[in-house]
Amino acid sequence: MSENPHQRKKEPQLIRQSILQHAMRLAAQKGVNGVSIQAVADLVGVTKGGVFHHFPNKQKLLESMVICLLEQLDEVVDRLISEDDQPYGCFTRAYIEITLEKQIHGLQHSWSAISMTMLTDKTFNEYWIEWLNTRLQRHAATDANMELNILRYAADGIWLTAFTEVEDASETLELKNELIARTYRAKSD
Repeated sequence: MSENPHQRKKEPQLIRQSILQHAMRLAAQKGVNGVSIQAVADLVGVTKGGVFHHFPNKQKLLESMVICLLEQLDEVVDRLISEDDQPYGCFTRAYIEITLEKQIHGLQHSWSAISMTMLTDKTFNEYWIEWLNTRLQRHAATDANMELNILRYAADGIWLTAFTEVEDASETLELKNELIARTYRAKSD
């Protein structure tokens, strides 16, 4: 009995991962409203039913996408911290880096574009707040300082200017470098 060459071997984990990656790509390009089950199915090469097999509805797909993205973000933050030879402020420096870079090595899609989803959608915002609070607790010994907290908030404000279309890339780079430099000068409480 010969195999049908047009029938692919079912690999549910690979298909699920492909669905998530394509959903992230669509979200980065078109925003969350641009993510439709049909568009994801077309990109992956499966039917809408194939997508629904892995995710019962669009909301579950989007939630899984955000969880996957935060897992990738964890890996990037851990890598940045491991490359940092100064423990004090190491999470804050990693946070500033991920906040003020549009493309981050280790993240497969534009963090800046997808992160807006976490700001504008209550459910996704809760995932973000939980992620950040967990990270802040984990790094309390090195990053629980008012000065470092202010620097993280400043990075958030600079990030937000990217969505007002008044961002100046060279100014953003200069501000990022200044914020990072200040993490070394911040005084311990």
